[in-house]
Amino acid sequence: MSRRTRPELWQMVVVVAVGAAAIAFVILVAVGVLRDGVGTGDPLDYWRAIGRELTDADNWRVIGLSALAGAAVTAVVGAVARLVRRS
Repeated sequence: MSRRTRPELWQMVVVVAVGAAAIAFVILVAVGVLRDGVGTGDPLDYWRAIGRELTDADNWRVIGLSALAGAAVTAVVGAVARLVRRS
């Protein structure tokens, strides 16, 4: 049985950043579609709502900021953990 090593700090930063962006994307698109495209009676409203959510610059800004926040928090926590382990 091989012993697994811990992932490097940069790997954790990338993984958490992508995860935070993915969560923000799903939440923003789901809320936007539910708000704008459901219950109007027009079957095309669903597809229009998806199009609006995918082309809205504010949504992409929030997704980018979520990724940045996830990366920053992971980098800080990883750096502090590394300092504690060395002491």
